[in-house]
Amino acid sequence: MQSVSISPARITKKQVERASPPPLPTGSVCLFASYAPSGDLPVHTRFYLKNLLTCGTILHVVLSGADTIHPRTLNFCNNLGIHVWNRENGGLDFGAWQFLLEKGLAEEAPYLLFANDSVFGPFTPLPPVLDALSASQRPAWGLVASRAITPHLQSWFIGLSQSAFRTAPVQRVFSLPFQEMSRDEIIWHGELGLSVALKAGGIPLHAAWSDLDKPVSRLFPANPMHICWREMVQTGTVPFLKQELLRDNPFQVPHLNDWQTLVPAESGFNPDWIRTYLSQHPARPRSIHPTRKGRALYGFMNRLDRLKWQKGPRQGSER
Repeated sequence: MQSVSISPARITKKQVERASPPPLPTGSVCLFASYAPSGDLPVHTRFYLKNLLTCGTILHVVLSGADTIHPRTLNFCNNLGIHVWNRENGGLDFGAWQFLLEKGLAEEAPYLLFANDSVFGPFTPLPPVLDALSASQRPAWGLVASRAITPHLQSWFIGLSQSAFRTAPVQRVFSLPFQEMSRDEIIWHGELGLSVALKAGGIPLHAAWSDLDKPVSRLFPANPMHICWREMVQTGTVPFLKQELLRDNPFQVPHLNDWQTLVPAESGFNPDWIRTYLSQHPARPRSIHPTRKGRALYGFMNRLDRLKWQKGPRQGSER
């Protein structure tokens, strides 16, 4: 399939309000994976991309499953200086990132940011989040670190310095044949394998939100984006909601409708975008089959989280 690249265009203050200075060094590159068989980016994803530009990155978006790129998305990307590509679907996010890396797009980048379209947000500006994380000084970081299955950075938002990316274990991960793998294989060898590779290279895992050292998480590892979603949004520590949580709710987390009261009006994010998405995307067949014990654990921890925040939100801090 012929890929399409849009040359950069000047970004006006009206289009994107940049942070000054941006939290990532000049020349940093963001590789953004989107599953978009229609060739058109939904409005909530376009909002996310505008916010990523405020972090000071050169932004490359790849639309997987798209034979062509919709004129509306072409115009959006051209107006903001975003490079957009299309490809056959396969390999999930790691296959999409691999496709862009093979173009040599990140060879000189001081930092590489890997992101995807599996979330709603951000509900607060991204530059302060990355500043709190000291993103420009860490060799590897993510927004969320989890002990679920094995300690790892969740791959929907991960940053690597060029030196961390070039370590032999990390290079081995990105050279795997993701196109030939199943979803479970990609999770094991891609998302989980990347963090294992970082640790093998002597590179510590840093995250805006981490449960790696929490005693409860050692006993009952769970997905923080499912059990702590309310606190993450209210503190702004991780200003995103996972689409999977709101659409599928695989662990039957209670009180999810609370999200509608937590999106700050000043964020510019329109809650109707989520409602529209949910009306058009019914729950998917379960790839996760939680036990009764697992559902009880997620439900109990979410009730604790809800009770805590009914008493009033606290200010977020780096974790």
